[in-house]
Amino acid sequence: MGIFKKIILWVLIAAGILVVYFSAYLPFAKSSAYIHAVRRAQNLKSVDEFKELFDSVFNFYSPVGEEEVVKFLSNDIMSLVGQERATEDVSRLLVEYIEPRFFLSNVRHMITGAKGYETLWRRYGREEYFKKAEDYYLKAYAIGSKLPPVLYGMVGIYYAHRDFDKAKAIVDEILKYWPNDDRVKAINF
Repeated sequence: MGIFKKIILWVLIAAGILVVYFSAYLPFAKSSAYIHAVRRAQNLKSVDEFKELFDSVFNFYSPVGEEEVVKFLSNDIMSLVGQERATEDVSRLLVEYIEPRFFLSNVRHMITGAKGYETLWRRYGREEYFKKAEDYYLKAYAIGSKLPPVLYGMVGIYYAHRDFDKAKAIVDEILKYWPNDDRVKAINF
């Protein structure tokens, strides 16, 4: 075997090792770190401990997996925020913790942000929470204007906010796509 073929073989072997490292090992290690953090989170006593624990997961480099960690952790945070025993400060801090990690092009992340602030608004009545929820719904709408979770979420929040003109406009849009939606037809304005 010539020297040129040996060089090509070693380059291919090195490239294969790098592909496995970046596409399999690092994502596996990041997901393992997330699972470990979730297990440890049950014993936390403060939001600062929560942040420190999950910062270690977010600071772990992996070319794949960040979006999934944000999705799963934001769902866990929304569960905590929805609990009656969660205080407003803790709930707000948890939503604010995950918020900068949202992928702005991911409709699921935008809906999660909307739901987080909507939950805060419905529980504590602060207008700034409504505005943040509406902003996230509008971002989700810009990405997926025909997606039912976006449209129904917008109807729900506008109706609860007594912004009937906006709610009616979204209801009309829903009925344009799904004219037999009896649930939406039953909304009284």
